[in-house]
Amino acid sequence: LKLLRALDLEDSAISKLPDCLVTMFNLKYLNLSKTQVKELPKDFHKLINLETLNTKHSKIEELPPGMWKLQKLRYLITFRRIDGHDSNWNYVLGTRVVPKIWQLKDLQVMDCFNAEAELIKNLGNMTQLTRISLVMVRREHGRDLCDSLNKIRRLRFLSLTSIHEEEPLEIDDLIATASIEKLFLAGKLERVPIWFNTLQNLTYLGLRGSQLQENAILSIQTLPRLVWLSFYNAYMGPRLCFAQGFQNLKILEIVQMKHLTEVVIEDGAMFELQKLYIRACRGLESVPKGIENLINLQELHLIHVSNQLVEGISGDGSVDRS
Repeated sequence: LKLLRALDLEDSAISKLPDCLVTMFNLKYLNLSKTQVKELPKDFHKLINLETLNTKHSKIEELPPGMWKLQKLRYLITFRRIDGHDSNWNYVLGTRVVPKIWQLKDLQVMDCFNAEAELIKNLGNMTQLTRISLVMVRREHGRDLCDSLNKIRRLRFLSLTSIHEEEPLEIDDLIATASIEKLFLAGKLERVPIWFNTLQNLTYLGLRGSQLQENAILSIQTLPRLVWLSFYNAYMGPRLCFAQGFQNLKILEIVQMKHLTEVVIEDGAMFELQKLYIRACRGLESVPKGIENLINLQELHLIHVSNQLVEGISGDGSVDRS
């Protein structure tokens, strides 16, 4: 097996890796996703030709020391979710950072790690990163985080989740955002950062727990390439109005808006929309006003909503406007 270049153990029943793994010096690809493996061998750094390590949804919580020696590593995927519903704020779990991991200067994908001070300060050394996902971000990380991210010019995917839902994400000083195509922000924002208008290549935007106010939509609706917009408990107002804008939006998710009582879709807004999801918005008692303007709408999903809202849909599948 010393000539093995790829080892895919996804979804297997394995719980412990064999000692001989670290002798597979030609190994370039290792997939341990959805396994019961809890740790990697302490000599894991001997796999000097490794380019991809995927521990997604495994039991591995921390990488072994010496990971920085794997200088050919390009893809480091450690994303984990806890069992249960995504209503749990920390339903995504990060992996603990190992010393000097920022010396992996050719790493392209880093998904997903706990935000720790040393990592945040040195993240800017990893200039080849195209995908970053950090959880447990604290307010005090803000300045160093922005400084580091501003040095990474090839970033296409950025996901930041604060340590709890009342912890603000201090990210107003981001400037190197033009390359970002997918952005997920979970944490208190209160207002849309001014750099949102530079997101000309953004196709996906997910906002959770943002506590945005009524004028927030105005800062988002002009994003020219936005295809998918997800609001998860991100808006504090009672009325959500989509006016002119969102010209390429195809998927809209409105989830767990506690204060929301009315959604309005004006003529000309979101005319390309194909899928609309409304979930856990108990205060919303009627389907969005102007939904008839969505001439390309193919799917309407009403999940955990009030009976009044559901009754607003007539038996033939059309909107009851009476």
